[in-house]
Amino acid sequence: LLGIFAIGAPGVPGGTVMASLGIITGILKFGDSATALMLTIFALQDSFGTACNITGDGALTLILTGYARYHNIREQKLQ
Repeated sequence: LLGIFAIGAPGVPGGTVMASLGIITGILKFGDSATALMLTIFALQDSFGTACNITGDGALTLILTGYARYHNIREQKLQ
């Protein structure tokens, strides 16, 4: 269920953990301190996930640019 909620809340800062609070408290029976710990851990690690995402996007761009240059693929303009 947490994975489904993570897919359903992209682009909303903190949306994944906020959408999952119902599951965390209702199904997993987390108390107030455990819920606060989940929110804190998410807030601390979120910037690292963003940094990895940006770095991965840049690496993929460099790989595809190198591939296109090696195979002499040119940009095509849409008409």
